[in-house]
Amino acid sequence: MSSNYDSLLEKIRNHRFTIAVVGLGRVGLPLACVYAVRGLNVIGIDVNSDLVDKINKLETPFQETLLDDYLKNATKRGKLKTTTDLSSAIKQADVIIITVGTPITEDFRPDYSQFYSALEDITQNLHSGVLMIIRSTVPPKTVEGITKQLVESTTGYTLDKEFWLATCPERICEGKAIEELLELPEIIGGVSEESSFLAAELFKILNPRKKMLLTNSCIAELAKLFTNAYRYINFALANEFGIIAEECGVDGREVIRIANEGYKRGGIPLPGLTGGPCLSKDGYFLTESFSYTDLIRVAWNLNESIPGYVIRKIKNILNRPLLKMKATVLGIAYKAAVDDTRYSPAMKLVNYLKMEGCDVRVHDPYIQNTLSLRDAFKEAELVILAMNHPEFKKLVIKDLANLVKKDCLVVDCWGIWNADEVKKCGLRYTVFGGA
Repeated sequence: MSSNYDSLLEKIRNHRFTIAVVGLGRVGLPLACVYAVRGLNVIGIDVNSDLVDKINKLETPFQETLLDDYLKNATKRGKLKTTTDLSSAIKQADVIIITVGTPITEDFRPDYSQFYSALEDITQNLHSGVLMIIRSTVPPKTVEGITKQLVESTTGYTLDKEFWLATCPERICEGKAIEELLELPEIIGGVSEESSFLAAELFKILNPRKKMLLTNSCIAELAKLFTNAYRYINFALANEFGIIAEECGVDGREVIRIANEGYKRGGIPLPGLTGGPCLSKDGYFLTESFSYTDLIRVAWNLNESIPGYVIRKIKNILNRPLLKMKATVLGIAYKAAVDDTRYSPAMKLVNYLKMEGCDVRVHDPYIQNTLSLRDAFKEAELVILAMNHPEFKKLVIKDLANLVKKDCLVVDCWGIWNADEVKKCGLRYTVFGGA
């Protein structure tokens, strides 16, 4: 073991080191705040100057439980600083955690531009004795291959002598990021044993009782992708079951309830609009690089087709074009109780309605600049419950029924409203995945 290793290990164990978190989005900012509240010196870095300014004003840029308190606490302690100056921050850091986004392009190819740009800038300013953690979602072999090679070729450093490298993929759930940072087992994929050990010591600071799953970097990368692909395929299957049930003239949710009830090998999820920045894109990190990924592609095609299927169902029920129809969409986030519309199937539904010539009004309690509930319902001829926000589950239809037009059609994409209660209000009702 090198003297650099011993020095860095002592710093981590004594909490006397500086962390640079590169990327202050929904993954990076909560992580930076938690480490700062734990008493570490944290420098958060982002190229978005407006985002950095907002954070410096103690304004949380997105909704996230506990984040507001953690941000204020971290700043009050003087432990969190945010900047756009990456080179200066990297020169001060003992640990660097990369959390930048890796989206997909319009032609469904993974876009690594943010990741590689950050990596190049980091390596040009890297000093010896540093631990690098890749928390961004990347395809297998990225860390032990491209990342390691770039660091070595740019700096002349050698792994386990001047630097250490691991991938520790984020697996947090939006809305519960801080809670899950503290509780979820941490996958530690070191490019070397020393790298894994240092990374494990780093993440133990979040919670000494947090379980550490030490493995190699490729297994860690695949574990993240397999998790999301598995969930996405299951949701696709549930949606296909819903469509089959519709064609049989029965309620698919009741079929699934009966199938799961008391059955040890049950667990079929319910149908609904499925998407988001992880589920709908992470499979492409596998389909881009490997053969025999047809199941992932089919799942994507099925889930992405559900908004169009809902539109066709509406047109069949109404037996008329949707041109100039006043349509209300409730919920445009990609999942319940978040303020994030990235890869949202509900947004796709809105766009389809607009292409049909509808006058579309949107209400979402988590999204700024959408209409109030009453304004969205006013004179509506079509109401689509597109997202299962908890607020919508509590909504009393009879309080709003007098605002819509007579014979308004209510389309429940999640089956959370009672059909009889809706019909008692003089409205028509249908559910995705049901008769």
